[in-house]
Amino acid sequence: MDPEGGAPRDETDGLPFPDSLCHRCAAPPQYIRTARSTFIRCPILKRYPPQPVVQCEAFVPAAVPEADPSSS
Repeated sequence: MDPEGGAPRDETDGLPFPDSLCHRCAAPPQYIRTARSTFIRCPILKRYPPQPVVQCEAFVPAAVPEADPSSS
C-alpha cells in the first residue's frame, strides 16, 4: 500500500530498471549501488547483465505467494 494511503504500490517501485526481468526472477539478484550507478548481479549467470533485461535464457519466474483463504 502506498504510504500516503493511495493505490497499492507495485513491488518494483523504487527498484532500478523497474521493467527488468531480474526483479521477477526466482534467483535473488544482488543490487550493487555506488554513488552514481546501480548494478544488478545475476547469481545464476555470475555476471552483471546490461539493464534492463527483457530476455534471459536463465530466467525462472519467482513463485507468487498464494492468497490465504482464511484471511478473506
